[in-house]
Amino acid sequence: MKKLLAILSITVAFTSCNTWLDVNDNPNSANSAVPTAEQRLPPILAQFSDCYESAGTRAAFVSQQLAVTYAINNNYNLTRWYSNLSSANWPWQCWYVNTAVNIAPMITAAEKVGAYHYIGVGKIIKAWGFSALSDFYGMMPYDEFDDPNTFTPKFDDGSYIQGKVLELLDEAIQDLQKQQAPGAPSLAEGDTWNHGNVDNWIRLANGIKARCLLHLVKKADFDPEAVLAAANAGPQTEDQSTIMQYIDDPSTTNNAKSSLQYQNTGTSARFTKLYIDYLSNNYTGAPTGANDMEDPRMDIILPRMQDGSGNWVRTQGVDMTSDVVLNGPKAVSFNSTTNKFSNADSIYIQLRRNPMSPAAGNRIASTGCWYTDRGAKGLLLTNAEMHFIVAEIKLRQNKPNEALQAYQAGIKAHMTLVGVDGSVSDNFLASTSVVQDPAKLTLSDIMIQKYIALSFSIEVWCDLRRLNYCTDASGVYNESTGVYKGFKRPKHVYLESYPNETDWPRRFAVPSYEINYNLDQVRAANPNAEKPTYINQPVWWDKP
Repeated sequence: MKKLLAILSITVAFTSCNTWLDVNDNPNSANSAVPTAEQRLPPILAQFSDCYESAGTRAAFVSQQLAVTYAINNNYNLTRWYSNLSSANWPWQCWYVNTAVNIAPMITAAEKVGAYHYIGVGKIIKAWGFSALSDFYGMMPYDEFDDPNTFTPKFDDGSYIQGKVLELLDEAIQDLQKQQAPGAPSLAEGDTWNHGNVDNWIRLANGIKARCLLHLVKKADFDPEAVLAAANAGPQTEDQSTIMQYIDDPSTTNNAKSSLQYQNTGTSARFTKLYIDYLSNNYTGAPTGANDMEDPRMDIILPRMQDGSGNWVRTQGVDMTSDVVLNGPKAVSFNSTTNKFSNADSIYIQLRRNPMSPAAGNRIASTGCWYTDRGAKGLLLTNAEMHFIVAEIKLRQNKPNEALQAYQAGIKAHMTLVGVDGSVSDNFLASTSVVQDPAKLTLSDIMIQKYIALSFSIEVWCDLRRLNYCTDASGVYNESTGVYKGFKRPKHVYLESYPNETDWPRRFAVPSYEINYNLDQVRAANPNAEKPTYINQPVWWDKP
């Protein structure tokens, strides 16, 4: 009897506790209902930045912007175009676990108070994430990804996802154009990107739409006028661009606030010869003449160091078609006693500033790179990109004068973004290192400049795929007809995935989470997903 009473007492206690919890949410404890829309938005933007820019780092290795000092790791494998399960995981996890599942609760919280601008922003982030990652992976769960009763969601093809994305973007624009309800939080309270500028968000939505529509260039229903309309409604100035500003905090070694590219490239990343050749106009058919001028972005983007004699030396680029990549470049150290480097690969300078805060008399091992500075800007979607999209479309429409104007505007915009003085960029744009004759402008001229302006962006890899790298119609490397001059298969290409000369990287591997726990749905979506050659299989818009 005593035992029974004790059990009843415990039951009453727990029932009372549950009843109290049902009616008293602790505002200091996280749950699905407490945070407001303006409290939810900042971490969503931060986590999406991580997802998007981390995918961009991976794309930079695949797109031959970056090499890596020798080590058998994920980044080295990416330089040989091998997307293993591990290297594919983080953007997927960061999107689904850290970002996507939090968007619907934010929208619900915003709906309760009539905060339509937060609803619009939430729809843009959802559209952008699914658009970018479906281009990256080719397929992913969309319809069932946040169904709490579904533990093995089905995969949807990127073509289906794009239709949903375009609908979301149109809805988002309508929400952002609404007047918020009285008392609704201002967008500025939670917006760490555009600081409450609603017009910037609308331009962002249109810019994402322009990207999506441009990807369809191989499709019969490709609509160049729709691309132009979206690009022209996107950002046209630096102030209208969407940029993530990171923080350089010299007082801490915690990199939580530092730029994603600073964190992701670390001390092992190096620029490739191809990237430097593009930046220095050293490729077949590059503009040249009697009034050539070095690109003023060279010393902003490319790191320099002091050699053993104290002379300033600019980095050289790793030739991805050479034997260097078979076991290098090797990591380098400097011995201050002997005044010598450990090996000849010191010519490849790391992208991270070293020392970070030099003192008097310090030897500078690297001046660093604008993109990988600890307090860098993450160029999420910019006016420079919109200009290059317009340039491509105008060239396709046989309007070379308008194409040339947009091409030069794109170069100017990117130079402004990275801090080139206006008079210097004007001098460069007037030089023979930039195309001046509309009749001589080629698609290569436009796309190589866009390749530079979109460094560390997923869109570079999208462009490479949809324009077939530097190949002819058969898929074989052909410098005379290919767009990206000099872009060749790397010497150490992963032959199991790319056994033929016509094989090029087309998608990332399915992440290990889905292979391990959702394999039936993966196989149902694509029976080839477990094969090494799956990653050379074009995504939906990458084939006629």
